[in-house]
Amino acid sequence: MSRSAFLDRIREGILIGDGAVGTELFARGATPDRGVERLNLTAPGLVEALHRDYIAAGSAVIETNTFGANSLLLARYGAEEETRDILLAGTRIARKAAGDSIFVAGSVGPLPLIDGEPIDPGMRDDIFRLVVTTLVEGGVDLVLFETFTDIGQLVAGIGIARSITGIPIVAQMAFERGGRIAGGGDVGKFVGGCIEAGADIVGANCGAGAAAVRDAAERIGTYGVPVSAYMNAGFAEEIEGRQVYMATTDYLARTAADLVGKGVRLVGGCCGTSPETIRAIKAAVEAQTGVAPTVTGERKPAVTVPELPAEQSRPQLPGRILVELDPPKTPDLSPIVEAARELRDAGVSAVTLADNPLASVRVDILAASAVISREACIPLIPHLTGRDRNRIALQSTIMGAHALGVRALLCVTGDPVRMYNETNTSGVFDVTSIGLVGLVREFNEGRRLSDGFRTFFSIGVALNPNVRNIGGQVTKLQRKIDAGADFALTQPVFDPERFDMLAEALDRASITVPVYLGVMPLISARNAEFLHNEVPGIVIPDEYRSRIARHDAVADQRAEGIAIAAELVEAVAGRVHGFYFITPRNKASFVTPLVGTALAKMKPAI
Repeated sequence: MSRSAFLDRIREGILIGDGAVGTELFARGATPDRGVERLNLTAPGLVEALHRDYIAAGSAVIETNTFGANSLLLARYGAEEETRDILLAGTRIARKAAGDSIFVAGSVGPLPLIDGEPIDPGMRDDIFRLVVTTLVEGGVDLVLFETFTDIGQLVAGIGIARSITGIPIVAQMAFERGGRIAGGGDVGKFVGGCIEAGADIVGANCGAGAAAVRDAAERIGTYGVPVSAYMNAGFAEEIEGRQVYMATTDYLARTAADLVGKGVRLVGGCCGTSPETIRAIKAAVEAQTGVAPTVTGERKPAVTVPELPAEQSRPQLPGRILVELDPPKTPDLSPIVEAARELRDAGVSAVTLADNPLASVRVDILAASAVISREACIPLIPHLTGRDRNRIALQSTIMGAHALGVRALLCVTGDPVRMYNETNTSGVFDVTSIGLVGLVREFNEGRRLSDGFRTFFSIGVALNPNVRNIGGQVTKLQRKIDAGADFALTQPVFDPERFDMLAEALDRASITVPVYLGVMPLISARNAEFLHNEVPGIVIPDEYRSRIARHDAVADQRAEGIAIAAELVEAVAGRVHGFYFITPRNKASFVTPLVGTALAKMKPAI
């Protein structure tokens, strides 16, 4: 079929898609431990039978069984070398079932994180290029990107696909209730980015159930683009060892008819739906009267939250001297409160509080922040990681921080979990640092809360200059800024030359957000060797380790370490927005001399 055939059918009326592939194949006997996409090679008859059942139920568009057919996901089953064969087999099976009258959509799913971080853009593009090229080679009529939560990854995939082929592209993201993108981000940016990259139809699938897909489709429809909607049957519940989806077929059919009445042109099912669901949806759509006319016209402007008065439109930065403390390992907060008081009296603007640093168990950061702020009368900046909390808990923590009066957060991915500390513990990593920044920004913009309520956080992020390729770190910082970051704190820097390299890279990239230089005094020769050799992101020049090691007494080694840090502060004080002092062992006395030097040497804030 030609590109125009599919788009003509969309303009003329409504197309019914198919339902779930993965969950339905599991229901028919497939086992989740082998990879559902591998069934294209190991049980092609099972896959073909499902396609034929959907066609018999009324599907005019069926999807290939290739949602997770990429090398990263197939590697979990030791099948990465079979990627191309699986993709070709998937298109061949669907094409055989479809014949000449049914459209075949090549299903492309999102790529996973690697160690909690998005994959390298070059690797990402290579994977999408192989997937789309192979699907097109196999004979699909359109490419369907679905269940994405990262707008940037989706737009990149669409751009790759459009550079390869002229066939139609459908782009769908997963949404939460209220039309909010599951991974965070602006709906207008999603729609505009997809269309600009080359998508023909934009829509929603999966996410928080049929109601969430309906809400999302309504919002997408306000932009004047053709809309698709593939509903999942709510959330699965485990009943007697089986995953059971609770949304009824009648409810899904009624929702589909409602969607069509609001302008959706391509409607189908997602997780938990079956051929019986599609049969009911087709009947409901056929019975629907007043189907929306062909989608035409200009794209409407994004729905925005009313602007704040100028004095409230941007959160305030947290001063110029920040000091990091670690929450204690016991509920006794009196030592850290005393350290915070000492720092306050020395002129520190705010205290940052690490979030279970090095994946070790500490007192909860919000509880500690509340006590320290109240007792020491100093602003607190909790670090917030994506390691220990899922998206639900993260949002609760963000709201809790605002309720406690916190007005700045440092958003970081978090150190990986070390199993020798807490066995049978895994990192969550629902979001990376960039996703977390976007989440906090949505709270600031009122898009995560009802009744127009919004938070007022200044959003901080981390920056590591102690790498060979500082340019790569600056590029990553720019992505964080684009997501909503207001300021950055660097890993500890020990060498003025390293600062010069960082400053040059920031200048070349036209980075203008305030960057606080991380400074940590070394307190012994042993401490210097440990940090240099065992702590990620820290590099201590041989010269400074040698200077400290020349002293025999630990007290003299500590004095030398503080002197080295003071030299760095004096050398760069006139060129930084502020300093971020990391306090060894929570001993305020180790950094208060540096605070005094910084305050005396820094230029007045502009």
